Amino acid sequence: MNPRNLFVAVLGVTLINGFVSPLVPLVFILAPVWLPEFAPRSSIAILYGTSLIVSVSTLVLSGVPAALFERFTGRQQSDQISMLVWLGSAILLTLPGLI
Repeated sequence: MNPRNLFVAVLGVTLINGFVSPLVPLVFILAPVWLPEFAPRSSIAILYGTSLIVSVSTLVLSGVPAALFERFTGRQQSDQISMLVWLGSAILLTLPGLI
């Protein structure tokens, strides 16, 4: 499997987590803190922003184990194994919302 295809799978998993994560209601309630003044205050716009924040946070947090794996093994570039580590950690972060 190509690392690019695995990255697309990581993106898909993080997008799913943006809608099913138990953190979505908390980020939604904190909208007055992160929402800029010029943004629309409709609930659907806030929900999309909330989903985007949770998805990007999942993407970044799930990349940390993959980066540590690459660092400890001395890899210079991402390969299939490191992308599988990234996908696995993204799935682990998504599991609480799916259960």
